This record gives sequence, structure tokens and C-alpha cells, in this order.
Amino acid sequence: MSRAESEEQLRRFRRHWREHGFGLWAVEEKASGRLVGRIGLQYHRLWPTDPEVGWKLDPAVWGRGYATEGGRASIRHAFETLGVPRVVSIVHPDNAPSIAVMERLGLALAGRPWWTEGDLELLRYALERSRP
Repeated sequence: MSRAESEEQLRRFRRHWREHGFGLWAVEEKASGRLVGRIGLQYHRLWPTDPEVGWKLDPAVWGRGYATEGGRASIRHAFETLGVPRVVSIVHPDNAPSIAVMERLGLALAGRPWWTEGDLELLRYALERSRP
């Protein structure tokens, strides 16, 4: 992304935190303290009532469990702190690593295809909060 695009994205992330009290968390590599990505919850314009759990990580740290650990913490926060009834996540059908993480987190396919535009097809996964 260009600097202007990055700045606009950061403004959107900050606005989400102000408006909803939650959002994306920075992911730091423990050994170095280096910023390696982001993980968390945020509402999306296409599903304004169900927060989406998502992640974007530096490929250099893929396979280290960051997405699973951060996704699990995000879902726990959504259900236990925010009290939402459902968490969703979207993914490109060819993104097998993220689909595997979603399935490890307990999310299940909830729509195929969920959203298409042009050549882009996205799948929607969801997890319902269990009731005691």
C-alpha cells in the first residue's frame, strides 16, 4: 500500500476502536519485539451485526501459531467480554492456511460462495456462542 493508503487504513482502525471499543491488535514477535502483523475483531460494512475475526501477518512468521493464538483470544473476547452471539470470518477459497486456522478455531463454513464481485469469491465462516 502507498503511504496515503496506509494512513487511511490506520484512521479507519482507530475510528473503529473509538466507535465500538474494540478492534485490531498489533502482533509483536516476542523475541525481537518486531511488529509482525495484526489480529482481532472488527465490524464490516457487509455484516454490521457480527464482528469479523481476522488476521494479516508477515509471511516470515507464518506457521508459528500467531493466527491461532490471536484468533482464539479474539473469539474469547467477543463472546466473554463483548457478549456477541456470533463471530464470522471471510476467506478466499484458495487460502488453505487461513481456512485451516478458522477450522482449528471452531468456525464452520456458513456460505459458499458467500460474496462474489468480478473474479473475487469469498467464503464466509461463522461460530455461534454456546449457551450455558
